[in-house]
Amino acid sequence: MAKRSIITALLLASFAVPVTSAGASPRLAIEPSNPAFHDGIRTSLRLPRTATMAIDGGTSPGQTPATVGLDLLLGPSVPDLMLTAQLKSPKPLRTSDLMAKIAGVTAVSTSLKTLRDNVLRIANAYMAAPTLEDIKSPNRSKLICALGTNDSCKQRWPWCAIFASSMWRMAGIKAMPLLPPVSGIVAWGKAHNRWRDLSTKSDKGFTPGTGDIVAFGCNTKRNWCTHTGLVVGIESITTGKTTTRYLRTIEGNTSSPIKDSDGKTREGVATKLRPLDSWISGYISLS
Repeated sequence: MAKRSIITALLLASFAVPVTSAGASPRLAIEPSNPAFHDGIRTSLRLPRTATMAIDGGTSPGQTPATVGLDLLLGPSVPDLMLTAQLKSPKPLRTSDLMAKIAGVTAVSTSLKTLRDNVLRIANAYMAAPTLEDIKSPNRSKLICALGTNDSCKQRWPWCAIFASSMWRMAGIKAMPLLPPVSGIVAWGKAHNRWRDLSTKSDKGFTPGTGDIVAFGCNTKRNWCTHTGLVVGIESITTGKTTTRYLRTIEGNTSSPIKDSDGKTREGVATKLRPLDSWISGYISLS
């Protein structure tokens, strides 16, 4: 066990983003405007009935509820052994098929902390796998295609939102549909009263928690966004007399430290540092 922990730590460390790259602008999963892509909202967005109020009553910045909202329809999360098999399989299962194979006796997350930990555990495993696009096939690989649908794979849809929504599903959030566009996740968040819009007075000071989904570069109507990722935490970096706060994320469909045979950066799942004072439109919160 100790040996496995050391290997895992080394793998994750190899994916760490240097501080100097925080302000970089790598290739991102910008949503296309073609109808076929946004049809994904209609085909995969099946909103379950929303509970009138989460059982913890909702949260304000700084509060940490002990229980999870009923509207998430929680089920068991993917256990480590099954997750390892999925990541190593030459024919990985689609997310929905993978979840269907989880034994009914597997424990369901009963606290917000457990749920957040599960989102991060699974996302870290995909990052360490590593999860990368095929060298000559953008937006595709067997593992990436398994996260989405037949259409998303065939049409090479950007997959940042599919990655984020799949991580929530694998953590046991059955209410989260597998969505291709970031705007679909935002729409889901609005329907479940979980969208925290930083442009509004009520949410301007919202502090995200581990496992929340961040939406980048949305338009004013919030029906189109540039990119998304999962929140790891907030970090402060001091340079001289200046301290800047960053959002640490794990993102799909973004540049990774791994390069292909031609020396070009491989696209996949990687951790990033994003300045808190720019580009972030809001969060879909677990609390």
